[in-house]
Amino acid sequence: MVKKVRSGQHGFTLIELLIYVGLVSIFLTAATSSLLDIVFGSVKSSVQQEVQENLRYATQRIQFEIRNADTINSSSSFGVNLAADSTKSLSLATPSPNNPTEFRVSGGILQIRQGGGSWIALTSTALEVTNLVFTKLSDASSDNISFTVTVKYRNPSGRSEWEKISTFEGASQLR
Repeated sequence: MVKKVRSGQHGFTLIELLIYVGLVSIFLTAATSSLLDIVFGSVKSSVQQEVQENLRYATQRIQFEIRNADTINSSSSFGVNLAADSTKSLSLATPSPNNPTEFRVSGGILQIRQGGGSWIALTSTALEVTNLVFTKLSDASSDNISFTVTVKYRNPSGRSEWEKISTFEGASQLR
């Protein structure tokens, strides 16, 4: 026995199929775009956090060491961008066993050395210190040092989500 199929009940028309495909593609495009915004927003947020945390730690450490220093050693480089010349440093006379305490920038990384030990990184390798300048603000009654530090996130891909540069200016008085 052969069944008869009515002409109005056998599948989708071409127009219906095009409408469904169009709606699905619009939905998928919107979902993909939203997902990419979320991912790139998260990346941008983590980059900004990394820069701010490193800059905060490094500047607090510089201020702490300056405040605990007795005098400024004559080998210190003032008014020079230490990030541009790794042979230059700030050298402070501090109480033993940390004498001298020195700061330098090598390979874009801010480093500290205490008591003639080895250099220790104060900033992450994900960052580059592009500017570190110390200025001597001493007078007859006190020794003061101001400093400017600029840190940027290393961005080999060139994507805007990975761009972040931050600068801090501070000063401390030797005890």
